[in-house]
Amino acid sequence: MATGPGGLLGVFALAALVTYQLLSLMHGHGSVLHLGHHMDSHPHRLNDRHDAFSFEPHVVAEAASRKHVGGGQVTPADPATPVESASVRAAPATPPPPPPAESSSSSLGGRRAGPGDRREEETLSSSSRSSAASGGGEGKFHVLLTANDAVYQRWQSRVMYYHYVKLREAHPGSALGGFTRILHSGHPDHLMDEIPTVVVDPLPPSIKDGGYVVLHRPYAFKQWLDRFADSVEEEYVLMSEPDHLHVAPMPLLATPTKAAAFPFFYINHNNQKFAKIVAKFNDVGAPKEAFAPIGNSPVMISKEQLREVVPKWHDLAVRMKNDAEADKAFGWVIEMWAYSIASAQVGVEYELHKEMMLQPPWDREFKIQGKQAYIVHYTYGQDFDRRGRMTPGKVGEWHFDKRDFSQRAPKKGDITKPPEGATPVVKRLIEMIEEAMDAIPNWGD
Repeated sequence: MATGPGGLLGVFALAALVTYQLLSLMHGHGSVLHLGHHMDSHPHRLNDRHDAFSFEPHVVAEAASRKHVGGGQVTPADPATPVESASVRAAPATPPPPPPAESSSSSLGGRRAGPGDRREEETLSSSSRSSAASGGGEGKFHVLLTANDAVYQRWQSRVMYYHYVKLREAHPGSALGGFTRILHSGHPDHLMDEIPTVVVDPLPPSIKDGGYVVLHRPYAFKQWLDRFADSVEEEYVLMSEPDHLHVAPMPLLATPTKAAAFPFFYINHNNQKFAKIVAKFNDVGAPKEAFAPIGNSPVMISKEQLREVVPKWHDLAVRMKNDAEADKAFGWVIEMWAYSIASAQVGVEYELHKEMMLQPPWDREFKIQGKQAYIVHYTYGQDFDRRGRMTPGKVGEWHFDKRDFSQRAPKKGDITKPPEGATPVVKRLIEMIEEAMDAIPNWGD
């Protein structure tokens, strides 16, 4: 179960970096060192489980040009690398400008949309009103999904919500409660009546994201707390992302005094090379043991404690992004570091649960250290040969990567059945995506 910084994973990550560097030079691109902070030369970033790319259509746009061939493969000439190779190969040397949906998301009706001048019916869909009250409150948690209106996020959000509802209906006595998509595009989209949704604004024009769209996430939660949290009867929320598929009903892991989170090995405050930077933003001098190796997702937390963390998280994320030293050191997981540092400063503690999330292809079975896992996070590319053996370092004879569908939703025939020897988690992942594609009306819209 490769959920830590094992030697094998490190070798694969380094091979991915070298492969991409060589291919970049062959195709006339600059060194990978010049790709910017999203994918620089630090090999440990290739192991990241955080799905920053879900919020950056311009970063993943290059993957849309991949040529598909039969059997769910791509052409051998495609400059692919393994697993988080998906992140490497998705990062163009010179990112194209964001698509219209992103560039126009800061306005509504031709003007800046402020919280006070948008009608409630435009920000809260009818399905959201009913779902907000469907959780049952006590003993349950409410899922909060942050997303923008790009097609890449839309199809993943639809698959996620479909399976969440199916699981909740199958386990009515579980802790699974209501569901809200926090759409941080500033205007409604055509999924408002399919997925319970509230609309919030992107960052104000005065705050530059530098192409790092994940920076909008803390601001989205801040607005949700200010405007919508009181309408949610559940006391606890689960912060989540579009590529999280619920495979088993998660129990209520948080308490009034302690939140629950998945641990990320690369959010390591004991690493001395980060000590100076963390100290720079540790405004209250929180002790070293107060820092948890977490990001904001997946995190289960009470609304009361979330209110304590979010303002500091938003402030730190913006400050750290605009600090050259922090931006270079933390790159495309800087928002995760900001959440961890913010939590330590306001005194919110976490119990860590590795079983909260599986990450194929590295996690092969549905149990972590004997405990049932609850979410499948498909941020990695899945590459196997015909015998079902993983082929990190190259696109496999059987291949699936969500980034291949950054400009359109997958269609029938795009994803084929994994080889017999592939892991149970990968097989289930593909089954779930295909089931949702078949069951959701107007799929592909």
